[in-house]
Amino acid sequence: MTASRAAVSSAYKFLGSTKPPDFARILPPDAVFASAQKSGFLKCNKVEATTVLSAIWKTTQQDMQGNNALQMQQQQAVSVANICKAHNFSPSNFTSLALILQQSQNTTNNTPLQTDLLTLAELLNDPPAILKSAKSKISTIRSIPLLETTRIWKKLLYLANTTNIPEAHELIAETYQNAKSIQKAQEYWTKAAEAGSGKACLVMGRQAVVMGKRDVAVQAFERAKEFGEAEAYYELGVLQIKDGGGKVGRGEEAEYNLSVAAASGIIRAAVKLAEMYKARNDLIMGGQWEEVANEMKAIE
Repeated sequence: MTASRAAVSSAYKFLGSTKPPDFARILPPDAVFASAQKSGFLKCNKVEATTVLSAIWKTTQQDMQGNNALQMQQQQAVSVANICKAHNFSPSNFTSLALILQQSQNTTNNTPLQTDLLTLAELLNDPPAILKSAKSKISTIRSIPLLETTRIWKKLLYLANTTNIPEAHELIAETYQNAKSIQKAQEYWTKAAEAGSGKACLVMGRQAVVMGKRDVAVQAFERAKEFGEAEAYYELGVLQIKDGGGKVGRGEEAEYNLSVAAASGIIRAAVKLAEMYKARNDLIMGGQWEEVANEMKAIE
């Protein structure tokens, strides 16, 4: 086996096969394509997808004839990009098709093609594909110095710096945080918050609580609420109770925030509401919220 063929076999489980794939059979039915197109999730029909994938399979076979693996990979990127351009085929279609296959019933048979589709999308720098690939690959590498040398990490950094996608900053921040690289984690949590990440605002609010910076925490939680973070309602409610919100006549804000959190499925919020009402000697409301909390625990 040549180095190029070995590289392709490693990168592509399906498109690297010597036998022409039966895309008409393997790809989702026309009705699924039509529905996905109508919703805007997919920007191609089945014929277009089959045509492009068949062309990619053919050029993959040609690229495997050489012996230079790196050169083959570079040529593959150029070839796939040219095919997509010639057919006006968006790289995002590869990611969308992979997700559709993931949701299909015949998951086992579709997995190799699904993996190849994500590889193609990542090859062409499709943001969702880079994020999905990074999430699966980064978790397997424990060393930050080693991780920072990988292609997927460099792609993730490039994505974060050029598109300012919140999820990219979040993933980088989480990776550094898990590695106890606090300063770098803080840098990317800040970038994520600036890019519109409710999750980052929530994290920064909790950090402020630990450091005793109440006003900073409230500001961060309020911003997280704007981005739809249910946990932020809970955190605010808890802060307001500590500030005296548990007293009669002063708990309206705390009650509201905890109620929203509980309605979003946060059990701790229902428990906290039960405690708050019991502290006011409102045993009826306290008992009702205790029942709600128990029901939520039973369902979980």
